[in-house]
Amino acid sequence: WESAEELVGTVLRRARQRAPGRQLRARLEPDLPLLHGDAMLLTQLLDNLVDNALQHTPPDSPIELLVRRAPAAGDAPPGVVLAVRDRGPGVPPAWRERIFDVFQRGEPRAGVPAQRPGIGVGLAVCRAIARAHGGDLRLRARSHGGSSFECQLPGAAQPAAEPGPACR
Repeated sequence: WESAEELVGTVLRRARQRAPGRQLRARLEPDLPLLHGDAMLLTQLLDNLVDNALQHTPPDSPIELLVRRAPAAGDAPPGVVLAVRDRGPGVPPAWRERIFDVFQRGEPRAGVPAQRPGIGVGLAVCRAIARAHGGDLRLRARSHGGSSFECQLPGAAQPAAEPGPACR
């Protein structure tokens, strides 16, 4: 059982070390449920998404990590959406599904610094992590420009609180 707040805090600290001049912020809904999953993998998923946003958006473009509840499906408890959102140039429609394929790299865009070398597996790995947790990862174009990469994780029954030590 993992705290979304702790995962996001770890990702923000790392991102701010890699890109100290970038505007990075987090917005988390209050009273989020705990996430049932592997903290290292979920952190890697968010790290990859933030790193992509840093690479594929102009230096003055803000990046936001958003965590909110997702609607419940049937009798299951509400899930959680982990999103990395930017106001960059966005992803062309022809690439919106291909971008998740292995060995695919986005094309250079005007106003965006040259990309670092890579082999194009980051988003494929992110989607695999989401699916390994019973969820999925999708790309949603933002209405005023930019992209929102959204990992929707299913809800899980929360663990029972363990009784604390007895007071004397």
